[in-house]
Amino acid sequence: MPETIQRVAVPRIQIYGAGDLNRLAPFIFEGEVGTEIERLGEPFKDIHAYSGALRDLRGLYEIGLAHEMGQELDLPAEALEAGKTVYHVFHQRPKGNVTDDACDYNGGKQLRKVLDTDRSVRWIVHPAGFEDTEDGWKANLGEHSDVRYILVPKTGFTEMTVDGAYRPDTGTPFATNESRKKAVQTWVKAGIPEEIAGKEVSYFYSREEGQGTAAGGRWRNNPEDGPFYVYAVYEPGLWSSNIGSFPVSRSAERSEAGPEDRGVQVVSVDEYRRLVADSKTLETVRKTVQK
Repeated sequence: MPETIQRVAVPRIQIYGAGDLNRLAPFIFEGEVGTEIERLGEPFKDIHAYSGALRDLRGLYEIGLAHEMGQELDLPAEALEAGKTVYHVFHQRPKGNVTDDACDYNGGKQLRKVLDTDRSVRWIVHPAGFEDTEDGWKANLGEHSDVRYILVPKTGFTEMTVDGAYRPDTGTPFATNESRKKAVQTWVKAGIPEEIAGKEVSYFYSREEGQGTAAGGRWRNNPEDGPFYVYAVYEPGLWSSNIGSFPVSRSAERSEAGPEDRGVQVVSVDEYRRLVADSKTLETVRKTVQK
């Protein structure tokens, strides 16, 4: 693995949202974040482990988005710098990065669908590796793998929903719209300035159920695709001269929230939604849920 110029060391942070994007769970992170996309042109299966999981990349990106919107976040300077870096790098084109994720369209449970076009999938955060078998590509599980049975929407532009735009547990969108214009309006109705919404609404590319396992990734190509164009379609053995890895590594310490976390009061989803509805910004929510 080639040496990199710099890593930003981020102390433990806990934040319930950035850029006025609702989150049903806090973004909690401690570790190191790279400053550029590396290892361009290598097969996705060989570099996914050197990249961050989509959910971590989205959380860091939202910190940069909040800064872009002029919001003041009570975060360590290193965390703010990491978020600004991720935001800047993800707006570069034509560049993208594989993420440390796999999407298994064959292994999903029969979840109750919001729309008939939703896909029931098995989303694997930190797969141990990919294997090309007679039945197609498979994602192997390891000690640090996190399996989530979720719904992903059909291919389209990411909408803003009452739960936010992206799932905090996977980084995938809740809903999409075939029309970019209509998707932008869902962000505007949620209080995001139209100028920001017009830049931020991004594409999501998915397969149909039963179509095997794909590697996860994020891409920035055409301006209308947006900076957080998430793809969950490409075979792990593929490569692109414009796609590499974006290094994000968590510390060995526990990185998920628990009732014993200092400075956090765990609230129910219904209570959190009430707090969001009653507040003009998520700063009110942060002050309310923290001791």
